[in-house]
Amino acid sequence: MATATAGDEDGEFERHRDAEGARKREVSSKARDIGPTPNIANVQRRARCRKSLKLFCETYNPRAVFWDWSADHLKAIARIEEAVTTGALYAYAMARGSGKSVLCRMAALWAMSYRLSRYPFIIGATDGKAREAIETLQKLIRFGEPYGLDFPEISFPANKLAGIANRAAGQMCGGEPTLIKWAADRIVLPRVPPPANWPKAWPLADGGVVPTAGSVVGASGLTGEGLRGSLETLATGEMIRPDLCLLDDPQTGESAGSPVQNEKRLKLIMGDVLGMAGPGAKISAVMPCTVIEPGDMIDQVLDRSKHPLWRGERSGILRAMPKNLDAWGRYFDVYARCAQLEPPDFGEANAHYVAHRAELDAGAEPSWPARKADDEVSAVQHAMHLYFRDRRAFWAEYMNRPEVDDKSLAASLDPAAVAAKVSNLPPGTLPHGTTRLTAFVDVGLSLLWYVVCAWDERFSGGPVAYGCYPEQSWAGFTGAEARVGLADLPEVRGLAIEAALFAGLTAVAANILGREYAVEGTGAGLRVARCLVDANYGPATDLVYEWCRRSPFSRVLYPSHGKFFGARSNPMSNWPDRTGEQRGPGWRLSAPTAARGRHVTFDTNHWKTFAADRLRTPPGPAGCWLLPAAARPDAHRLFAAHCAAEYPVRVTNETTGRTVMEWQERPGKPPNHLWDCLVGSAVAAGVEGLVWSSGAAAGSPTVPASARPRMSLKDQRARMAARRREAAPR
Repeated sequence: MATATAGDEDGEFERHRDAEGARKREVSSKARDIGPTPNIANVQRRARCRKSLKLFCETYNPRAVFWDWSADHLKAIARIEEAVTTGALYAYAMARGSGKSVLCRMAALWAMSYRLSRYPFIIGATDGKAREAIETLQKLIRFGEPYGLDFPEISFPANKLAGIANRAAGQMCGGEPTLIKWAADRIVLPRVPPPANWPKAWPLADGGVVPTAGSVVGASGLTGEGLRGSLETLATGEMIRPDLCLLDDPQTGESAGSPVQNEKRLKLIMGDVLGMAGPGAKISAVMPCTVIEPGDMIDQVLDRSKHPLWRGERSGILRAMPKNLDAWGRYFDVYARCAQLEPPDFGEANAHYVAHRAELDAGAEPSWPARKADDEVSAVQHAMHLYFRDRRAFWAEYMNRPEVDDKSLAASLDPAAVAAKVSNLPPGTLPHGTTRLTAFVDVGLSLLWYVVCAWDERFSGGPVAYGCYPEQSWAGFTGAEARVGLADLPEVRGLAIEAALFAGLTAVAANILGREYAVEGTGAGLRVARCLVDANYGPATDLVYEWCRRSPFSRVLYPSHGKFFGARSNPMSNWPDRTGEQRGPGWRLSAPTAARGRHVTFDTNHWKTFAADRLRTPPGPAGCWLLPAAARPDAHRLFAAHCAAEYPVRVTNETTGRTVMEWQERPGKPPNHLWDCLVGSAVAAGVEGLVWSSGAAAGSPTVPASARPRMSLKDQRARMAARRREAAPR
């Protein structure tokens, strides 16, 4: 009997190992093979929807089309079909809640499913909104009925993934990889053979696979990294670029209120978005949108005189407003009373509307007659409820024609005018006649902002230096987000935030208080005589007081609290006098205390109105504020945007007759830190004894009694020398 050798045993083991490996691969391949593509459930139904986006929506997503279409919807659908099939740039503004996003997403699915577009790309206001669109498409592909039955070559392989994206890499059909991709930011459609009942007249792709094989739908936020990374390299090695862009409401409330962000987003659309197709290739773009602010990015694109390549269309919830707003005022009295019931009951309001409908509806024309809530009688009533709720939002977001009057944004500062109002002096140089320097530091957990201002005795002057700490160098910086914050500084990394704030304040003080600023043409230098530090930021209030006491510049530092005094508030001028306290127009310097030391309280509405008036004053008259000479045209863009971040509303207290310009943040709360610093620097000048004289500014020879008498040049120089000694670090 022959004895088995070691070599035979090794060979037997290798054959067994190879056979077992082949068996496992075969089992794995069969498990990953999804089998033949099911038949199309209704070929005729699918074919009918190819030429009509409207019919496609009604057939394959009927739950989203819960009201009859309006004329505006039908116009938008026609424009989308034109953009998809023949190419165009089309922007259509519709009222908030009109189903723009639904149309946008269904347009992407329609174009992709019939291969009308090889690579539609959805762009949202943010990455989150864009990914939400992809998630919606994935749900429609997997669970939509009858979509899944009529498009089995798309839906069947997607359902076999069972929502597990990692399975896509190994999926096979008939022994060949499907090359499907199922990610959060894009979908690549599978490469599969056609169903058995595929009509012979319908074309197939190379290799006899379905024509949608390798088609892509991607998504990105307008400011996201995915916008530039849209080139898709398929597993076959083919590289494709977007040929259809669907910009789904690509602005936010914050960006709409920021001139800097509006400009940035407009440049992205005109440059990056329209350039996604690549060199020499054309791209179609559709932008369903809503205007939020006058002059925002959407408002500009819709203006055909500014952007003639975009076919901009505006529609509103009403084509015409009611003629009798007095009658609606009486209705709103009833409506408001109904809203205050426990629970609210609008039966009386509806009865009033029905009884007076002819008078109330006169002149009104709704754009979407079916749009109303279940407890409302008509679309006109629904629209006027929105008007009553928020008139500004009604005109902007529901009519797409933002209302501008002296009670709203018309009274705000024009950022372009602010940025262009410059002197001939470089930053850091003081105008001739400067008698004092003041500064303000705005405190936040991430950044510190500052402005240093020069003043003469007529309250003329303006900023000579401004910025933030840590300094931000990237071009798109608006103040809303910082790439490097206080906690990122090497010297405080890993320490508590209090340590970072303390170190940051110390660094800012050394920068703006620890130096002299040269007066033009004299060689003389001045130091900051008074610097206020924002102590309103709750987490840092105690720290600001402590830092002001301990700083080497403590003699020129005061913590400060800006307070909102509206028309219904008790004005500071009515506050009782307190021993040791100093006061001036719109400010109080507290009496010395052992607990915290002195601090300044000021009326923000008073001083913001004053600052806005000074920025509007043309060069020449007293009280004109100028910015330093600009090295480039956009040098002061950030500063101007911060100054335009708020707007005043004239409010009158009907009981007392007191009228106040109350300053409000724009929707979205755009950054306003440099504006706060400019205002605070002016307050610091008031604390230092500078008094605004409207009579002197107007050329009156009479000096008001409240103004200080003019000092001789000798006395002025003596006071300046004393201030330099006082401001010098101990």
